[in-house]
Amino acid sequence: MYSKQHNIAPKISIPLAADILVSNAANDFNAKFKKITGQALQIERSNSLNKNSNYILLRVNPTQRDAFCVYKRDSNITIQGTTAQNLLYGISDFFKRYTNLNYEILENSLEDYQLTSDIEIPEVFNHCSSPTFAYREPYYSPNFNPDFRNWYKTNYLELEWGIWGHNLPKILKDYDLPETAYAKVGKKRVESQFCFTSDSLLKFTKESVKRIYDSDHALNKFMILPNDNSLVCTCSTCTAVGNTAKDAAPAVFSFMNKLAQSNRKATFFTTAYVTVKNVPKFKPEPNTGLFYSTISIQKGIPIEKSKYFDQFEEDIKKWRNYLQNVYIWDYTVNFDNYFDIYPTLKVTQENLKLYNKLGVNGVFLHGSEYNYSTFEKLKASVLAKLLWNPNLDIDQEVTSYFNAKYSKKLAEVLGNYYNFITEAFYLSNKELSIYSGIHETAKKYLDPKVFFAFYDEFDTHTQANKFDKDYLQIATALTFLKLEIMRDYGFGQYGFANLNDKNEIIVKNDAAILLDHLTAYSKSAKLDTYNEVGYQLKDYIDSWRKTIYRNHKKKNYFYKKPFEVISKMDEDYTNTKALNDGAFGLKDYNTNWHIASIDNLTLKIEKETIQKSEKITFTFLQDIKHNIFFPSSIEIMDEKMKIIKRLRLPLDDIKLDTKEVTIDLPTSFDRKDLPDTFIVKITKSTIEGKNALACDEIIFN
Repeated sequence: MYSKQHNIAPKISIPLAADILVSNAANDFNAKFKKITGQALQIERSNSLNKNSNYILLRVNPTQRDAFCVYKRDSNITIQGTTAQNLLYGISDFFKRYTNLNYEILENSLEDYQLTSDIEIPEVFNHCSSPTFAYREPYYSPNFNPDFRNWYKTNYLELEWGIWGHNLPKILKDYDLPETAYAKVGKKRVESQFCFTSDSLLKFTKESVKRIYDSDHALNKFMILPNDNSLVCTCSTCTAVGNTAKDAAPAVFSFMNKLAQSNRKATFFTTAYVTVKNVPKFKPEPNTGLFYSTISIQKGIPIEKSKYFDQFEEDIKKWRNYLQNVYIWDYTVNFDNYFDIYPTLKVTQENLKLYNKLGVNGVFLHGSEYNYSTFEKLKASVLAKLLWNPNLDIDQEVTSYFNAKYSKKLAEVLGNYYNFITEAFYLSNKELSIYSGIHETAKKYLDPKVFFAFYDEFDTHTQANKFDKDYLQIATALTFLKLEIMRDYGFGQYGFANLNDKNEIIVKNDAAILLDHLTAYSKSAKLDTYNEVGYQLKDYIDSWRKTIYRNHKKKNYFYKKPFEVISKMDEDYTNTKALNDGAFGLKDYNTNWHIASIDNLTLKIEKETIQKSEKITFTFLQDIKHNIFFPSSIEIMDEKMKIIKRLRLPLDDIKLDTKEVTIDLPTSFDRKDLPDTFIVKITKSTIEGKNALACDEIIFN
């Protein structure tokens, strides 16, 4: 096809009447060709071909069966798509198959890259391809790059959705909506929800949709969702179409049908979420659809092998029998910890096969959005491939990715470990939700012994990759994970400290070294946050240092000593080990905190277990967003609940922080006041309404 030495090169042919999109496709082919050869090809716009030349024919044929075809039957190569976008996918497919171009080369500059002097191709070939799902989006930052989308054949919500998510209020904010546009709940109209049979709401929404669509015809998908609450309009017109006090689906679909009738070139979606529950009794328009969210069932186990499968299958079949367009909204990261590797590739692969079997025709894989998550480029690229074809060899894809990106030795280290944990994650029957702490992560797949060995081997490559931003991002995440494991394990081999024979906490040097590394790596990689709500790495590091500084050489006579909780415990917090296991909590409530919301926290303790102690040190969390507050008092009592000592704590309006509180035990002068069995009662805040307290390590010292 091409030889620099023998001056052999094809021309690019596009039809005389080719539009700007086909012209752009020709330029795209030329750019990719120049990337690997250093030479540009001649683009010829004509309906006839010169018999003395060889051509790359770029064509759009809406009538062909497959999304794109790449073939060679004579001296010319034809790349043909049903749309200009599919033509671009065909061009990328050609370069993947018949040249050494990969996305790493495409994404980076030509420095140190050896240009190709020859390209050989088979005499005859014919390859056609169509996607398993019509809509395919891995919602990670790499997918925001148009080169990534063309290479990996993905969609991007910003370019296709005129309204996305719960943004109907934002679209309508400039209109003066009458009271009747809002839901009637009981006898009152409430502005926190819409009435979807309102003529005014329909009129203004139609105007907004038309304005958006006319601005860009590519914005041809619109999400019409009730506001994110459980309110349903039960006015006379809404109940007439079928609304009940808990189901708004009839009015929502009636509303979408009218929008769909007014614009046949657009598709209108809602979600099976909160108040959209049952299939309406009337027929939907063909250009309507539904997103089904897996938020409550995505637990890191293939859905078909989980306890949620029967209900899921019933729901999807129900909606698929009603609608032509059923999309899945799925999740592929731990939103409480974006640095959790959460290697869900094989689980997602099984789920994609299930979605396809059930007739789903679109999948949105919710990743870390604009934030970094560990190995996000790997996950985005492999997930993109799976959305086109779920039957790929995951191990091979992972190995190929690292081989294209790193040195042979580093690629082997990364590839072997990633494939190992992907398999461990897939085979484990333990649930790991998309909001999980490090303790659950370690139980699911992140074995400390294996991870620490991998980390040490990975770390030997840091000097050689100290200017590679991708490597430094991974180093940041892995260092964070190692610290999290050490924090969760508390004392011992995998913990941050040891307890010596004098009952003193001795913090390991490794903890300080890792904190220094995390500071340096995150700064070089320009990473500031580590979860969905934007917790700052700087605060994380500072909190770690303060904690280990104040705990180093502190005596701990209560470590793993027996005690009894005599207050009522929350269903999810019956394991009381967090109170004296040596592990400490930071500002994330789901790691190392014991939460009490239905009762105060009351402990019964035997004096003989803490004989040498002079005081008790507690650490509490206040996280107002999650209704967790510092306690109002701490009391030491006898078994008859007679108060021996009380410490009152003032109200604190800080939104998110931890607080260390110390109460002295009776001194030697009045130690007789501390009975052999005594009670420690921690009383929840006096703030009215939903109210919980969080306590981590209780240290008798």
